[in-house]
Amino acid sequence: MSCGPFFLLTSSPFSDFAIVGSDSGRIVILDYDPRTSSFVKIHQETYGKSGTRRIVPGQFLATDPKGRAVMTAAVEKSKLVYILNRDASANLTISSPLEAHRNASLVHHIVGVDVGFENPMFAALEVDYSEADQDPTGEAASNAGKARLNTVFSSAKFDTYTVFDLLRT
Repeated sequence: MSCGPFFLLTSSPFSDFAIVGSDSGRIVILDYDPRTSSFVKIHQETYGKSGTRRIVPGQFLATDPKGRAVMTAAVEKSKLVYILNRDASANLTISSPLEAHRNASLVHHIVGVDVGFENPMFAALEVDYSEADQDPTGEAASNAGKARLNTVFSSAKFDTYTVFDLLRT
């Protein structure tokens, strides 16, 4: 299970929400109710099969610092981004998932990048294992994650930045 930080939507100065990703293949947005001292489910989105799987997002969770988007990622390849907004009645809405997959990569961590009021951006620390997958000797697998001179991004950890246009989603 992954749990995102509490975030504050810019149109709601008095309400914080918690985002929880689970191994049941769902992302849930919770609001705290001080009268009952409990969390209330605001929204629930199913994005994958239940059970812990390496390609089903949910292991990693990151929010945009302004509370406009959330990214959930799997250990391998899959990343989904949800745009968060408010409707005319000031209720929280969540978009359909936007895919940000990268083939042959293992994710170590994701984080929301503070870009002010520009479009939301997320950074992912990943390892490309495409060479290790094609190498029958196993040498490329043993060198995965180690930077080598003369080769750029060849089985080395690297950052991937993903930007989402709020106006086109």
